[in-house]
Amino acid sequence: MSKAELALDAVDILAVDDEPVNLLLLSGLLRRQGINLVTARSGFEALKLLPRHDFALILMDVMMPGMDGFTTAERIRADEATRHIPIIFVTAISKEQRHVFKGYEAGAVDYLIKPFEHDILKSKVQVFVDMHRQRQALQRTGAALEQTVAELRTSALALTDSRARFQSLFTSMFNGFTLCSGVDAPGRPLDQWRIEEINPSMEQILERPREELLGRTMGEVLPDLEGYWSDFAGQVARSGQPAQFEGYMAELKRWLRISAYVPGPNLIALVAEDLTARHQAEETLHERTFQDPLTGLANRALFLNRLDQAMERSRRRLNYLYAVLFLDLDSFKPINSSLGYAAGDQVLRTVAERIQGVARGLDTVARCGPDEFGLILEELKNSGEALRAARRINKALALPLEMNGHQLHFTASVGVVLGPADYAQPEELLQDAGLAMEQARALGGGKVKVFKWAMRKRAQYALTVNQSLHNALERKEFRLHYQPIFNLAGNTLAGFEALIRWQVEDRLVPPNDFIPHAEQTGLIVPIGAWALMQACLQAAQWERDFALPKQFSIAVNLSAKQFAQPDLVRHLTRVLEETGLAPERLKIEITETLVMQNPESMVQKLRSLRELGAKVSIDDFGTGYSSLAYLQRFPINTLKVDRSFVSDLDAFENLVIVRTIVSLAHNLGLDVVAEGIETERQRAFLAELTCECGQGYLFSRPLPEDRALEMLGVCCPKQGPARGD
Repeated sequence: MSKAELALDAVDILAVDDEPVNLLLLSGLLRRQGINLVTARSGFEALKLLPRHDFALILMDVMMPGMDGFTTAERIRADEATRHIPIIFVTAISKEQRHVFKGYEAGAVDYLIKPFEHDILKSKVQVFVDMHRQRQALQRTGAALEQTVAELRTSALALTDSRARFQSLFTSMFNGFTLCSGVDAPGRPLDQWRIEEINPSMEQILERPREELLGRTMGEVLPDLEGYWSDFAGQVARSGQPAQFEGYMAELKRWLRISAYVPGPNLIALVAEDLTARHQAEETLHERTFQDPLTGLANRALFLNRLDQAMERSRRRLNYLYAVLFLDLDSFKPINSSLGYAAGDQVLRTVAERIQGVARGLDTVARCGPDEFGLILEELKNSGEALRAARRINKALALPLEMNGHQLHFTASVGVVLGPADYAQPEELLQDAGLAMEQARALGGGKVKVFKWAMRKRAQYALTVNQSLHNALERKEFRLHYQPIFNLAGNTLAGFEALIRWQVEDRLVPPNDFIPHAEQTGLIVPIGAWALMQACLQAAQWERDFALPKQFSIAVNLSAKQFAQPDLVRHLTRVLEETGLAPERLKIEITETLVMQNPESMVQKLRSLRELGAKVSIDDFGTGYSSLAYLQRFPINTLKVDRSFVSDLDAFENLVIVRTIVSLAHNLGLDVVAEGIETERQRAFLAELTCECGQGYLFSRPLPEDRALEMLGVCCPKQGPARGD
């Protein structure tokens, strides 16, 4: 019979499962493989179907009502008529060894754990279908041989034709075939069986021609054959029952699936399927699925799988300790930008090697992101081991690396989660390790931080704030409060500083609770633009309604992101034109740190502001590291002394700093505003130093719009026209 004829045969397979949807799934998967899927809803129904069909394979669930899969398998094996049918358990039962061994003891040849890969199911089923077809073919061949013998008695021509047909079938088999014989063979090991017949496919597997194989024993052909192969064949010869075995044959460097049966006295037939290509493909797929191609480490998917296993062990074993380290390289992006991506890849490979050098054999090291690495430490004696490992990693990473003539130095921020911990999914644990890593990075990089639940709460709060900030402008939830600024010499009102507040329902959110989030997300730009427009509108209205002093100004803070906008000056010009506020009434406040980030660029932008007519003030002066050379070049008007110096003037060093700042400002032709004045003594001392202005709780807290109007009405009332006598 030809291969084409074999391929057309419909093969019966029995699927046993009490869930109809599972049977439908199997039917759909196997419909196009030349398979007639017979279904049963229980073990009892399956046993009734067995005498009616010649099944090539049984796919059976384990957990079924009435009679489970193990019991059904045992009954099938107990029946001589059905014990040869291979059984694969398709089940979601536990992967524990005791369950797996019980299945094999009941007669199963394999397990498929739900949910399973559809291609793997099809591949396994196809193997047994092919085996069944081959067995049927061999049976037909046996019948054909018997018929041929009868024909040989009457016709030499029939003999020749029969031999030709048999040889065609024999030589065209896909799988290797060997027929072995021996005197008193059932008691002999496989290496003493002699090869009587062999087909071309088996010649390819053994990598020897037919002439070198016929008449030789298996021991002569395969002198280093592993014992378990011999034991398998010997068991088939003794029992007379066909069986199948799959494994790696080291001597041939091949994965083989051997089907063995006894065709006659002192004979054993071996059918070999070469699975080497399939196993190589599976290994390649495994590497691509679970290995990082750049570093050779486990990837994020495998890392999470191993972490899930560690979490499961901690649930089952008392006092089982493990830890997760999550590392992110500090300042890695400049390497790609300056030296190129090839250099960056080499750095990542070096980092991977150094982390592996710290890890133990049972630990898992993985690359979890572009420059992020994870480490699972298992079987720890105490939590201190995890922290020591983190420090050793940072010490290893600190060693310099020569790269294209450059000596590179690295640090990593490390977040640590100590187990056992109450997590449902490994992703949650890794997320918390990332939170701890961010906390470590906030400390300046190269630090180690252990996760605490308060970090999760802060992260959740930050997410809530960020989401709410997106809608706050549309909902008109922002407010401006105004803190008065007074001349210290005469206690007269010199202006206001506009401070933004966020009103959520009846509660004002403090600036420190949302401004950092707005800066981080970039929302500070539209929020700051709104504050600038609102402050200028309000100041223009005050200018019309009150007799403001000549030097009166409204101070508005600009963030670093606002100041970096390329159209800043054009935007300020448009705001002043739309509001009608005189430019000299607007004072832009920027921090000392912002000024020194890019001094050369800052000089040009500040000159544009001065040309516009607006004033410029350096906020929080004294807390940064200003260069006096640049400070002299900056076109600014005011220095604001930080409240940290003013609040404790009793400290000698603070007193010296404030005196120096005031003297420096006056020498440069600048005026000074002191922040945080809370006592009369502080005001008097600053006035004695000829500090021009001050603000603080001594004068007033920041005021809402209506309270600011009241103060203006007292300090700057607008006089009506003079009345005649």
